[in-house]
Amino acid sequence: MIRKNPPGKDKVRGIFCMRDRIIMIMLVFIVMLFLIAGRSFYLQVYNGAYSGQQLAEKSLNYRSQNLSAEEYYRGEILDRNLLSLTDSGIRPTLVAFPGGIKDVEETSKRLEEVLKISAAECKAKIRRSQENYGYRTPLILKVNLTTEEEQKYQENKVPGVTIIPVKTRYGPNSVAKHVVGYLNSIDSYQWKQLVEAKKTIDTNSFLATAYQLTDRIGVAGLEAKYEEVLRGSQPEKKIVGFQDANGKLLEGLGYKLKTEEADSWRNHLVLTLDRRCQEIVEEEIDREIKRGAVVVIDIPSGDVLALVSRPDFDQNKVEKYLAGIDELLDRTDRVAFYPGSVFKMVVAAGVLEKELVSPEEKFTCTGKYTFPDQTEITCLREHGEVNLKEAIIKSCNCTFINLGLRLGNTGFSEYAQKLGFNVKINDQSPPALLGNASIGQQGVLVSPLQIADFYATIGRRGYNSPWRILSHIRNYQGEMIQEFPVKRSQQVLKAETCAFLMDALAAATRVGTGQQAWREGQGTAGKTGTAQANEAGKVIAWFAGVTPLENPRLAIVVMVEEKKQGISKGLSGGDAAAPVFKKIADKILNDFQ
Repeated sequence: MIRKNPPGKDKVRGIFCMRDRIIMIMLVFIVMLFLIAGRSFYLQVYNGAYSGQQLAEKSLNYRSQNLSAEEYYRGEILDRNLLSLTDSGIRPTLVAFPGGIKDVEETSKRLEEVLKISAAECKAKIRRSQENYGYRTPLILKVNLTTEEEQKYQENKVPGVTIIPVKTRYGPNSVAKHVVGYLNSIDSYQWKQLVEAKKTIDTNSFLATAYQLTDRIGVAGLEAKYEEVLRGSQPEKKIVGFQDANGKLLEGLGYKLKTEEADSWRNHLVLTLDRRCQEIVEEEIDREIKRGAVVVIDIPSGDVLALVSRPDFDQNKVEKYLAGIDELLDRTDRVAFYPGSVFKMVVAAGVLEKELVSPEEKFTCTGKYTFPDQTEITCLREHGEVNLKEAIIKSCNCTFINLGLRLGNTGFSEYAQKLGFNVKINDQSPPALLGNASIGQQGVLVSPLQIADFYATIGRRGYNSPWRILSHIRNYQGEMIQEFPVKRSQQVLKAETCAFLMDALAAATRVGTGQQAWREGQGTAGKTGTAQANEAGKVIAWFAGVTPLENPRLAIVVMVEEKKQGISKGLSGGDAAAPVFKKIADKILNDFQ
């Protein structure tokens, strides 16, 4: 017999079962909540591989674009007082973020309208960057923006492009550009050499300074000569810009400046140049000279204080000058110029040293010198009877041709070489060639630096201290790791010879052809020169001298090929070069005091 439960009891049991299930479900939810809370607590508090900090950084990195806050990873090129010669510094820089640019052509056109940047160049840069680096790598479009340019951009913003602070290599006040040199793209020949030397990322991925084909490399001046010394491996700082999922910049979040570890690969060059002296010379040459050069040497040490060559160029736009005439040419150490009468002191020194002339001996100038083969060389005028000092004061060609012939081919070459010059005179050279060489024309080519070194030797009473432009190298911590000491001086001329030359050169400046270089109170000992450069009448005007007369401090050479007004014919050393010498000497010596 089957007993049935009363209807009321089944209902009660069902209620209890339902309650148990609800309790179990609630317990499961509670446990899950505790697990989630515990996991969240772990992720937020502990710094593990999947911690909140690490996950946040990963998310941030995914939404960010990194840009080097330094244009080029290179050590500095400094003057003797550790001032930057390239005027490197953090300046407003126009940067494009390719991921945020929808229409490259339209963006380029807008930038041309706002900032006068070539639309074609801008478009090519962005396209090239997208092809080589993708859409997440920013690129620099223009460095060293002026306040006016920055303001104009802020009023006419372009999507995907912004202005951020970047350390640029060459600032607007960069000096000594021909000495420093410049960077340019790596050409096929250079790349082949780097590959052979295993200095590329493909041939040596472990080398911190390994090159990529898109890198820039020193191709001229000290930038090229000391490429391996200067080149670094990473930027000093990085800028992180934030973007959305579509690659557009999130302007409101701004930019984060991130300091990197010290770059132990880069070193700094310290030169003997004095930035203030360099600025003085550049200011004066830019007022007066379109084509030419100026050299300033510290006589006691032989250190070069200033080297200026003109015409000038922009180190940030080198491509503009690669097909130019001579903007990139460094005239200061180029052995390619006729020295004219400034070279006559080499002949004077030679005949005095060999005792082939006495100071009292008289020479007759008829206004021209005729050689046996009937070749004629004219003088400025008919000087009549002159002794050696008077010949120097009046710059008499006839007298110096006589002295050069007396010195002879061998003696002429001997003293030219002894005083730092290479001449094209040998035993077979005809008298007319030797005569021309004796007045600084055919057979003699020099650089302004060689002439300055020679006149500095006269100022030291015959001691030659080889000129020096590089002082030392410092590492990234500022410690000296290599020094280029002053070389020991050697006496190449007798003190009596130099005393005579100093007296004659002082007279030549005080009452002779170089009067516009005379400095009242301290005096100048120097010589003008006017050398014929070609048959079309173009000349090169010179003034070389030392100052002051007592304990000479500076040897300065001014060479003028073309004046600011475009004049290259009819120049004279006395009118074109001597006044520039005086202005430079006055300003530098006033600064030193």
